[in-house]
Amino acid sequence: MLSNMSRARGGLGSNLALFHSDHFVSGLLSDGDSRIHTEGRSGLNKYLCRATPSPELICASSCTASPISQTGFDRAADFFALLTSAATPHARRILMAEQANSIEHCLLRHFKAVNLAEVILCPSGTDALLTTARLLAAERPGAPMTAILPSASETGTGVPLAATCRDFDGQHRGKPRPDYDVRAVEVALRAANGAPLADDAVDSAFAAAASHAKGRPVVYLTHGSKTDLIAPRTPPAGADVIVDACQARIDPTCVAAFLRRGWPVIITGSKFFGGPAFSGAVLFPLGRRVSLPPQRIPSGGAAGHTPGLGMILRWTAALDAIERFSSVGPSAAAFLQQRGASIRRAIAANPALVPIASATRRGFGWADQPSIFTFAIRDPVVRARLLTAMELRPIYERLAGEGKLLGQPAEIGAFGGLRVALGARDLDQDSPDGFEQVICAIGALGRERVASPSDFAVAASGSALPL
Repeated sequence: MLSNMSRARGGLGSNLALFHSDHFVSGLLSDGDSRIHTEGRSGLNKYLCRATPSPELICASSCTASPISQTGFDRAADFFALLTSAATPHARRILMAEQANSIEHCLLRHFKAVNLAEVILCPSGTDALLTTARLLAAERPGAPMTAILPSASETGTGVPLAATCRDFDGQHRGKPRPDYDVRAVEVALRAANGAPLADDAVDSAFAAAASHAKGRPVVYLTHGSKTDLIAPRTPPAGADVIVDACQARIDPTCVAAFLRRGWPVIITGSKFFGGPAFSGAVLFPLGRRVSLPPQRIPSGGAAGHTPGLGMILRWTAALDAIERFSSVGPSAAAFLQQRGASIRRAIAANPALVPIASATRRGFGWADQPSIFTFAIRDPVVRARLLTAMELRPIYERLAGEGKLLGQPAEIGAFGGLRVALGARDLDQDSPDGFEQVICAIGALGRERVASPSDFAVAASGSALPL
């Protein structure tokens, strides 16, 4: 189906009014939660991205979300054109099922998971985590389970809820489900000063939590957190494991190795690959899945069930980036190494910024190169204090308004950090102009007063940090 879509450009797909119609954009934004909705006046979602291409925007935000690319938008519009030309609802259902099948096969090939896993397409990475948690809980109906995972500041506010089989969005957010007995234990990955804790210490914390778990311990091995950490390095013996690789900054051979151990792997097309938010998927080991009643799985998260239109359109756009990355993959490591060094130098050269360390990588492939660079900003009034994530939000929004989108602020211990991320779409760009503009924007941070002193008042409890 994916190979046939180019035919639409010369026929039905040539209708530009259809490409940009309200119906198509509405379809692109369907099958998601509140995060995907755009605000009427600005046209932006929670992550400051439009539903349509934004070529004027310089993006270093793939750790959070990226606006849809022009080629991805066109590719999704091509499929929408084919779908709307179908003569009957039955014909449309066939086209949807074929497209979903094509997406699943492309993901299996890319992640070297053919004959190792089945694919469950989901509206988002968090939905994919919720689906996987419920699948594992269904293996032992009614039995207690303890989810052991990194702190929400490194994964996402909805992740602990999803790990406990609870809805993470909407009117039932956080409400306990009587058919699941799952609790969560969060493990810190950083000290209060922002430094990553030693791998051995983190592994020990996960092992201790597993030894005291109620019922079955399920460890969430996060292979790429918000700030590019990997934890735990060695999961506790005897614990079940779910691999959270939603950032998709992972080598396919590593994914295949996890699947061979029977560990489900969660990926997205909307982080490293730069596809539109939101597009999640579970790579679930073959032969392991237990069928669930429809009422016990999130909408669109059932294997064997044709996903909704929005999921299919967003994954269609994301696959454009994945396929492009496959063609430039051999040069990715050198590119990421060179660009990453430039970003680190720009951060280190600015006395208003404090670099935040990420994981120590252990290899020479593209996935072993750092690609998320986090930094704190000093309070312009009390220089010994670092701004909180809430205080960084206006800076993040101001930069976006100036055409430079970074990763949204993350909580780092007692303060916050902004993030610059390199992604697959950066490798597909010939001109370095956008990258240089981001470097200049980093250099300008902290040189001007970004808020009034009262906004950055030091709390009486003592929020100043020794630096």
